[in-house]
Amino acid sequence: MPSYARVNGSDHAANPHAAGRGRQRLKLAAIGYVNARHGIDTDVDLARAGLMFLCLMAIEFVAALPGTLLKNRRIDLYAQGNHETLKLAAIAYVSARHGIDADVGMTREGLALLCQAAIDFVESLPKEDQPKRSTDPHLQIGNGA
Repeated sequence: MPSYARVNGSDHAANPHAAGRGRQRLKLAAIGYVNARHGIDTDVDLARAGLMFLCLMAIEFVAALPGTLLKNRRIDLYAQGNHETLKLAAIAYVSARHGIDADVGMTREGLALLCQAAIDFVESLPKEDQPKRSTDPHLQIGNGA
């Protein structure tokens, strides 16, 4: 089953309200990011802020999904994640909503692509350092002490 299928509430233990809200905020962030890249008042700082907002909304969306996708992830280092695919998926989703090819099917496929890119982005975040085991011989099992 593709991982974006979880977005449609296929898991009965999931909170469909939280997942739906996360998905809506992800869509709005994608629209905001794409629009921040164009227009008379755009600049590098605005586009960068739009990208960081998109990354944060991707994390919020994934946090609303069932499972442990955020486990051991350094979400405070979201700027270090691989967000190239997330940017392209946001552009594809927003573009799928307009133009001669725009229809409900294209928009749904664009949203599925955006949701999968959000999951992939979160999975690309650095992992937390695992705690090191103690080297104290009294705390080790089977040391003969």
